[in-house]
Amino acid sequence: MTTDLPKLTFSKDLLALAGTITLADLLDSPMTMADTVSMLSNICRHGGDYNHLKQDADFELELLLFRVNQLIDGDTRTALFSHLRDRRKAA
Repeated sequence: MTTDLPKLTFSKDLLALAGTITLADLLDSPMTMADTVSMLSNICRHGGDYNHLKQDADFELELLLFRVNQLIDGDTRTALFSHLRDRRKAA
């Protein structure tokens, strides 16, 4: 499936602030770890939908994200997805 995106940009201030947060920060925090693992899984599942939009750097980033995602063990992933399901049910 090919997916088109509207032309979106973020402000330099937003990107500068976001640049102070690492993926490791997001994976290490109980507040963000479940959503971060979900995000990684979604990127890996749907990344091919955007091949027509990718630059060389995007393919390199995707490879790194795939490698990180593969290093998350199944028990951890299952526990975090279970938490996300429970959170959705409680909302």
